Formats: sequence, C-alpha cells, structure tokens
Amino acid sequence: MDREILHVTIPAFPIALARVIHSNLRGRPVAVAPLNSERALLQCVSQEAASDGVHAGTPIFQAKKACPSLIVIAPDPHLTAKASQALSELSAEYTPMVEPGAGRVFLDVTASRRLFGPARDVAARLEREISSRLSLEAMAGAGINKLVSRVAADVMQEPGVYDVFHGSERHFLAPFPVSVLPGVGEARQMLLFRDLNLQRVEQVASLSVPQLRLAVGPFAPLLHDRACGIDRSPVQPPRLSTEIVEEGLLDQEENDDRILLCELLRLVEGCGVRLRRLRKGARKISLSVMYADGVTEQGKKTLPMPTSLDLLLLCEVEELFFATCKRRQRVRGLRLNCDQVAEDAGQMDLFAPATVHVASKKQSDLQDTLDALREKHGKNVVRWGKGVPVRKEKLTVSEPAPQWDPEQNRYMTLTKN
Repeated sequence: MDREILHVTIPAFPIALARVIHSNLRGRPVAVAPLNSERALLQCVSQEAASDGVHAGTPIFQAKKACPSLIVIAPDPHLTAKASQALSELSAEYTPMVEPGAGRVFLDVTASRRLFGPARDVAARLEREISSRLSLEAMAGAGINKLVSRVAADVMQEPGVYDVFHGSERHFLAPFPVSVLPGVGEARQMLLFRDLNLQRVEQVASLSVPQLRLAVGPFAPLLHDRACGIDRSPVQPPRLSTEIVEEGLLDQEENDDRILLCELLRLVEGCGVRLRRLRKGARKISLSVMYADGVTEQGKKTLPMPTSLDLLLLCEVEELFFATCKRRQRVRGLRLNCDQVAEDAGQMDLFAPATVHVASKKQSDLQDTLDALREKHGKNVVRWGKGVPVRKEKLTVSEPAPQWDPEQNRYMTLTKN
C-alpha cells in the first residue's frame, strides 16, 4: 500500500511568530539576526526583504544598504520552541507518526486514512486549525514520500495544499533545480555543473548510476533514486531522551558573577534532585549562556565519572561556566543539560586519575538529609550559602563631621561644591 505523507511548513517561521505578537511588523521587510554586531549574518528574512535582494547569510550592514527600511530583530528561541511544540500537538491529533522540525512537520497519515480521509483533506483541515488557533499561515504538501511532500510545500507562494498524485513523482520533480534534492549542497552542485552540466532534476534522472558515479562517487545510487522521486526514509517521531534539562531566565539582564552563580546553583539543584530520584548520575554536561543581544554560547564537558550530588556537579558546572561565559555582555538566561545518564558511581576505579572527585560517605549522607528535609518542609528550608540571593546595597555618602569656626563662634558643617 502506498504511503500518505504530509509536510506542513510555515515560511520564515521566526518572523511569522514575531508578526503575531507585533502587528507593526506585518507587510514590512523583516530579518532575524543577532544584534551584537553589524557584521552578524541574517538567519531568516521575510518575503518583502527577499524581494529587495536581501538573503539569509548576508551581513546586517550589507542588507541595510540593499534595503534601507529593513527591520532586524533578535532571535527568540523560547518563542520558537513553544510554537513548535504547539504545531506538533496539533498534528498529533491526526496521527501519532509526527516528525517535528523548526517551523515544519512531517505526518504519516497512511494508517489514519479511514478516520480522516485522504492526505489532502487532512492537510486542509490542519491548515485551517493552524490559522485559527495559532494565527499562522501554513503551506502543505501531500505525496507518496517525504521528499515529494517537502518540495511540494516549499514551492508554494500562497497558503494552501499541493497534492502530488501517486505515480507522477518523477514528472513533478523534473523541472526543479538539482538543489532541491537532499544531499546536494554547493560542493556537489559544482561537481554536477562542472563535470556533467546538470542543472535540472530531469537531467540527473535521465542518466544511469554508473554515469553519475563519475561525478559524485558512492552517492550516485541514492542521488538517482531521489531524482526519480524515490525516498524510502520513514517519518520518525522524536525518541524519548534521557537528557535532563533545567533552564532559567533572570528577572533582569545581569553580568554580576555572584548573581549568575546563584542562578546556576538553582539549576544544578534542579538537575541533581531529578538525577537522584532516578538513582542515576550524569556523565556529560552542557551549559548554554543566553545573552541580552540574542547570542547563545554553549560549552560541553565530559565528567570523569557519573555523579548526581549538588556540590560535585556545581564544581564542574562552575568551571564550565567560566570557560564558556567570556563575552562582555549582560546575560539573560542559562540552560543546563545533563546527558549520558548512567548508574551513579559507587566505587572508584583502581586506576582512576587522582583528579577525579569521588563522593564520600559524609557527602552522600548530607545530600540524603537535605533531600528529605526539602521534600517534607519545602525546597527553601535549607539552602547552600552560594544559593542565597545577593542583595545590592545602595552606597550612601556620609556627611562630614562638623568643625569649629572661630569667626562664627560655633560648629559648622563644611561641604564641597
């Protein structure tokens, strides 16, 4: 039985989300880029900006020369993640086979055809629900595989459904440039253009696999199948992850290390208590520092042995923080990931390096006691000293002491103008 695959995409997804919140951006040329430098590259551009010659990957100063009315906004990863989750939840109402992405989603509706009808009907209903619930305009492509449905949705200029009939996949892809095929980047395009003068998909499909192998080598069989509209890759729902994530946004942007370390300890405590409930330890940690100008830097570190105790984790996370946070810019938020979760180390290896931190019996007992107290009386009943918020006291200038003035025959307070 032929598969029924849908691909739903929202063009310029970050800009579309920003226009839902800020109506003044609608109908105007908009681009998304970090605001830390005029040489920062554009990540996404609107259709109005693209019509003025602005493209993704262009530096901001060059884009503003080409389009003086261009509005550049900072990326908002939190809003993007929230909207992507909402898009996945809407799609999951029609089938459990949902493969999410950034502003796009694949659906395999083969098994739910009797419930909701053919793929084009599901796409039309899903498009209407995205418009009514999320206030976003979506393009949908329906086909026999992921390749055809993706190309069908990407070539649309207006919201709607592009249904590619089964058996017409090769003819549908024939007039498109070879760049629409997955795996054909700039390097392979140069090979195809230079060696074989292949510019359209139909030209690639007309050649045999041995002829293509002269230009692209072992990639030739897969390239020939894709040029003929054959794609066997399944729709893959996201797998369950053992990764433990804690994220926090500061009340106001800060660059004080004491305040940032205080927030970092809160994230460590959150990850630590979840690890201990699983009776597991983290072997790998990664820290993302989100700056006020939209730039995000990430540092990773592999621990010598799995651990879940707060102090041992904090020691490693602090070292990673100072190695990652080096920009002279205020910090907006922090994100801590504990990955490669494994059984907590109970005994040190015989030939382990001397620098490995091993939890002692006293540290383990102390942590168990703290967990028991916090579970019974609240998480703030006992706190580490580093986790106490720093109070910024206002500096007050003391008045000078009064001095004796012989001319006035009394004490007077002298002030400096």
